[in-house]
Amino acid sequence: MVKQVEVLSSVDRRRFPTVSGVLFVLSSLPLILVSVDTDSLFKPTLLDVAAVGVAILLALGAIWLSTRLRLRRVAATLGILSLVSLLAVTVPARPSTALAVLLITTLALFSLWKGPGRLMLSPRSSPMLELATRARAGALTIIGLWVVLSMAGVLQDDRAALFWLTMSLAVSFILTGLWLFEFAQRYRWRSAAILLAFLLFLGSLLGGNGELAGDFASALVVPFTACLILPWSDRFRPAGLLQWWEPVLGHPERLLVATFLGLCLIGGILLALPFAAAPGVGVSLVDAAFTAVSAVCVTGLVVLDTAKDFSTGGQVVIIILIQLGGLGIMTFSTIALQLFGGRISLRHEGAVARLVSPGDRRRIFSSARTLLLFTLVVESVGALLLLARFVMHGDSLSRAAWRAGFTSISAFCNAGFALQSNSLIPYNQDPWILNVVGILIILGGLSPAVVFALPRFLRGRVEPIPAQFKIVLVATSLLLVLGFVVILMVEWTNSLSAMSFWDKIHNAWFQSVTLRTAGFNSVDLVGLRPVTLTLMMLLMFIGGSPGGTAGGIKTTTASILLLSVVAAVRGHSTVRAFGRTIPHRTVYRAAAITTVGTAAGLLAFSLMQITQVIPSDVGLFEVVSALGTVGLSLGGTAMLDGIGKGIIITCMYAGRIGPLTLFVFLSQRRHETVWKRPEEEIDVG
Repeated sequence: MVKQVEVLSSVDRRRFPTVSGVLFVLSSLPLILVSVDTDSLFKPTLLDVAAVGVAILLALGAIWLSTRLRLRRVAATLGILSLVSLLAVTVPARPSTALAVLLITTLALFSLWKGPGRLMLSPRSSPMLELATRARAGALTIIGLWVVLSMAGVLQDDRAALFWLTMSLAVSFILTGLWLFEFAQRYRWRSAAILLAFLLFLGSLLGGNGELAGDFASALVVPFTACLILPWSDRFRPAGLLQWWEPVLGHPERLLVATFLGLCLIGGILLALPFAAAPGVGVSLVDAAFTAVSAVCVTGLVVLDTAKDFSTGGQVVIIILIQLGGLGIMTFSTIALQLFGGRISLRHEGAVARLVSPGDRRRIFSSARTLLLFTLVVESVGALLLLARFVMHGDSLSRAAWRAGFTSISAFCNAGFALQSNSLIPYNQDPWILNVVGILIILGGLSPAVVFALPRFLRGRVEPIPAQFKIVLVATSLLLVLGFVVILMVEWTNSLSAMSFWDKIHNAWFQSVTLRTAGFNSVDLVGLRPVTLTLMMLLMFIGGSPGGTAGGIKTTTASILLLSVVAAVRGHSTVRAFGRTIPHRTVYRAAAITTVGTAAGLLAFSLMQITQVIPSDVGLFEVVSALGTVGLSLGGTAMLDGIGKGIIITCMYAGRIGPLTLFVFLSQRRHETVWKRPEEEIDVG
C-alpha cells in the first residue's frame, strides 16, 4: 500500500513542460479569436471580458503545470475547454480557423490526459531539460499558429489579431530567454546560434519597410532556431552512444517520413526564391510548398502553371524533386553509402530490401544500382522517342529536348507535371506521344521486383515465379482493360465524340493508363460523365504496385481483399492465389491499409466540406486524387484557399509515404503467442 502511494505521488509530481509551453503561447488565442475582422484591440463587451478571462485561465494553467499542485491538469483543462467555447464566435465567419483551433486544443487535451509518457518529465529530470522542453513547445506552437492563421487569411488585414499573435511571439521569446539566462554558459554554441538568430531578426526589423506582417514573419527565425538547437536530454552524449541521427537512419518508418519531409521543405524554400519564378510572377510560400510537395510526392496537382509561372530554374528544381521522390530517397541513400564505403543499419537494410530486392538482402546494393540504371535508361529512351515528335509539333530543338526530358521523367515517376498548361490535350491526336507516355507510366508504376523478374521470366528460366509477380501483372492488366473499356463505351459520344475512330481508341487507353496515378490527361475532365468520374476515383484509390513510383493502396492490396471475399463466399478458411496460401497476417495488413486509407479520405473530404466553398463531387475527386498521388483535377485546386491547400498538401504527403510506412510498421510487429483464447462466432453483415 505504501509503495502504491509512493508511485501515485511520483506520478503526481511529474511535470508537463510540453503542454505548459503550448498553453503559455496559446494564452493570447482567445483575444485573437474575438478580434478577427475588427480593428479594435479590446472592446468593453461581455465577449471580450470572457476572452480575457480565458486567456488568464490558460496562463494560470500553464504556470500550474510547472509546479507540483494536484489540480494542475484540471485548471489547464478548464482553460482549454473555455477556449473551445469561444469557437462559436469564429465558426460562422471563418470555419477553417475554428477547425484549426479545435484541432490544436484537442491535441493539447490528449497530451494532458493520456497518462505518463513522452510529453511528461519525471521528478528526476533536470531544470535544464524542463526549460528547454517548454521553450521548444512554445516555439513550435507559435510557428504552427502563424502557419494556420496565415493560410486562413486572418493576418492579411486584421491588425488586431496580428497584435495579439505578436504577444504570443513575445511569450515564446521569454521562454527561450529563460533557458538562455540559466544555461548559456554550459551550452555556448547553442546559445550563440539563438542569439545570432535574434540579431538577424533585429537587423531585418531595422532595415524593413515597417510592415507588421513582414516583421512578424522575419521574427520566426528565433523560435525556428530554438526548435532545432535546444537540447533534448539531460546529459552530454557518453562514449559509445548512438549519434542523434541514428534513431532516424536505423528506423525505416522514421527514415521515410523524415527524408520526404526534408525534400519537401528544401524544395519549398527553393521554389519560393526569386530565381524559380518567371519574370513578373511572384510565388508565395504556400504555393511554393504546395508545388514542392506535389513534386516530391509525384502527384501533379498544381496551383500554379508550371510552364508559365516558373522559370527554367524553377522547372529544373521541380523535375529534380520529381526524380528524387519517384525513385525514393532510401534507394539513393543506400547507393551513396555503398559508394562512400559506409554501412547501413539492419532495419534500413531490411526496408530497402523490401523495395528493391525482396527476400535476398545479399543483392540489395546490386539491385539498387540496377534500379537506378533501369530508371535512367528508360527515361532516356522515352525522351529520345518523344524528341522528334515535339520538334514536328513546332518546338525548336532545344525546347523540344527540354520538353521531352521533362515529360519522360514526369511520366516514368507517375508525377503528372507537364510543360503545357493543359497537360497532353494538345497532343490528343498524336498516338505516338500518347503511347510512349503510357508505356513510361506503366513501367514506372510496376514494382521493381516485377521489373527485375520480368527478363528472367521472358527468357524461360525454370526458377519458380513468385505469386506477387503474377498478382501484380494480372491485377494491372485487368485494371487497365477495365478502365479502357468503360471509358471508351461511356465517353464514345461524349468527350471522345469529336475524335476519329483510332483517336478514340488511343485516348481511352491513355486515360485508363494515366489513372495508375500518373495524372496526365488528354481530354477535358470537366466534361466527363459522372459514371466515368466514379470509375476514375476507384482506379485512383487502388493505384499502382508496391515499390513502384505510383501511389494508392496498391494493386496487391486490392487483389488480396478481393481474394479474401471470394474465399469467404466459397466457405474457405484460407486465402489462396496461384497455388499459394496467403498468410492471415498479409490479409490483416491489406485490410488495415485499406481501412486507414478510406478513413483518411473521409476525414479529408469532411474537412474540405467544412472549410471550402467547393462542390462536393469536385472536393471528393480532389481528395482521392491527392491521396492516390494522381494529380488529376476537375478544377477544384484553383478554388482552394490556404486551409484547403494545407489539407491537400497533407493528403499528398500521406498518400505518398502512408501506405509504405504503414506496411513497414505492420511488418515489424508480430506478437505471436502460444496462448489461445476461446473462439466465439460474431454475427456480421
